[in-house]
Amino acid sequence: MSRKSVLVVASLAYDSIETPENKVDNVLGGAGTYICLSLKNFRSEYSLVSVVGKDFKDRDLNLLENCGVDISEIKIEKNNNTFYWSCIYTDNFEERITTKTELNVMESFNPIISKNKSKPDILLLGNLHPEIQLSAINQLNNNPSVIILDTMNYWIENFWDTLKEVISRVDIISINDEESEMITGQKDLNIAAKILHSMGPSYVIIKKGKDGAELFNYEKKFVVSAYDVDKVIDPTGAGDCFIGGFAGYLSQSDEVSFNSIKSAINYGTSLASFNVEDMSIKNLLNLSMSDIEKRINKIK
Repeated sequence: MSRKSVLVVASLAYDSIETPENKVDNVLGGAGTYICLSLKNFRSEYSLVSVVGKDFKDRDLNLLENCGVDISEIKIEKNNNTFYWSCIYTDNFEERITTKTELNVMESFNPIISKNKSKPDILLLGNLHPEIQLSAINQLNNNPSVIILDTMNYWIENFWDTLKEVISRVDIISINDEESEMITGQKDLNIAAKILHSMGPSYVIIKKGKDGAELFNYEKKFVVSAYDVDKVIDPTGAGDCFIGGFAGYLSQSDEVSFNSIKSAINYGTSLASFNVEDMSIKNLLNLSMSDIEKRINKIK
């Protein structure tokens, strides 16, 4: 197996989360955290491009570094606070209500990728403002073997023109079925995938929540079910864990192909299933690869 470098561009945050099961306040979160804690299970070299404020705790930087994250690309803004987000899950997790969003340092974040990090094998664009994603792409000094995009409904609704340009520059897009319909106007995933292909990406992943996900590569298609957990405790970050585990598997694959991406989806699915079984990042900290692979064997 080869060893590839992964450059992650994603947020770091402090979250307050209330679910029907539990409540936590001011815990380490953000897409970058969930992605990197999923990547740590793979033999890849990975760096995180992000920004935090003066309130970001040394112990949290140490936690990321001890998990193998190259933190040299994390900027610390001394005159502002870290991105903060809070939410409440209601109706048996059918609805998530965002109760507060304080962008703080993220509001004016301009990612600066250093020269020695500007030639990654894999670029993973976490769920962020499309202008930040586009800036990261434009700073690369190579053509990565794959560029992976994660996004969400807020960016689709409010920054479509920029997001459309980002989509045209990536190889893989990962979105859910609702977001797919927002972009394409199509409920039929097969038709939606064709439209998304025409926008640029060779591979389209459409997630369907508890019903799994579908992978499209023009005439090829792969359908995978979700892992059926006994009890959902906190679904925050599940999509980030999915894309982190997905990129992690690709980072140790000899090539990016339909077959390697099929396997990568299984790893992402397994990691996401562990994440939802406890609050925040708690369940990600002590996972082993054997734990992850045991679940993969039960995914159909």
